Amino acid sequence: MKSLYIIAFLAFSLNIYAQQDKKSVEIQQAENYKESKAFEAKIMKEAQENATQKPRTGLASEQGLEVKEKQKIAPSENNSGKLLPNTATMEEILATIPGRQSQKNRVAKSASDNIPQLPNTATLEEIKKTIPKN
Repeated sequence: MKSLYIIAFLAFSLNIYAQQDKKSVEIQQAENYKESKAFEAKIMKEAQENATQKPRTGLASEQGLEVKEKQKIAPSENNSGKLLPNTATMEEILATIPGRQSQKNRVAKSASDNIPQLPNTATLEEIKKTIPKN
């Protein structure tokens, strides 16, 4: 019998709790609805103001873009081979790398080597003569 009273009391309390929660949810929904309507009215007002200011036509990607005129640089005579101010040549840049020889030194060194070189039209016999035998 006790369990019957406990179950009935528990069901009754859950029902009351659910009704209270339902009322608070309804109040919260009403507040949210009012806020959303106020925000929507604000956005609509701003949209109307923007529409009256400047009518826009065309694609959205083209809006706000203006055609800018490019300044033409007058070509000056005898510009070939000249560097811009405050720039370095490739040889100067390569000379700043430690342990690297400039191309002028490499050409002189390769010319001083005593390695026999074959012409591009060497025959098979000439190539065989250059191969060392172990």
